[in-house]
Amino acid sequence: MKHQRITELLDRYFAGETTLEEERALKKYFRGSHVAEDLKVYAPLFAYWDREASIAAPARVGTLRPRRLPRLLLTLAAALLLLLVARGLVLKPSPTPTAFPVAEAAPVDWSRHEITDEKEALLFLRTVLKSTSRQLTQGPAITLRELREADQIIH
Repeated sequence: MKHQRITELLDRYFAGETTLEEERALKKYFRGSHVAEDLKVYAPLFAYWDREASIAAPARVGTLRPRRLPRLLLTLAAALLLLLVARGLVLKPSPTPTAFPVAEAAPVDWSRHEITDEKEALLFLRTVLKSTSRQLTQGPAITLRELREADQIIH
């Protein structure tokens, strides 16, 4: 293969734009003995993939059998659950009408909660914005702390 074609394929390979056929051509080129001097640095990469593809997973020595509870225990648990449900349905006391006091529906006077003074509105707005700003600035710090903890666990 020509040197220019190989360099174009390598650029496309590292950009993730090559087809499988083009990748096979690159592997074939780097397996050969006529690799250009300036491209020999890439030969170990393609040799690595060949080596890794030849590694097989070890055969399992023994198979693990899933643990199963005895059927008798499961039957007893199901029967007990059925008895508890049936008891709850049968013995469930019905509520008496006097047990729940009826609340009178009273309209809410929202005008008492409205802000009518400009200074009070400005103070309320500043408080809300300050609280929001504090929470927004704490978010990245919390995320970074949790990422560091996860990184320590992983490594």
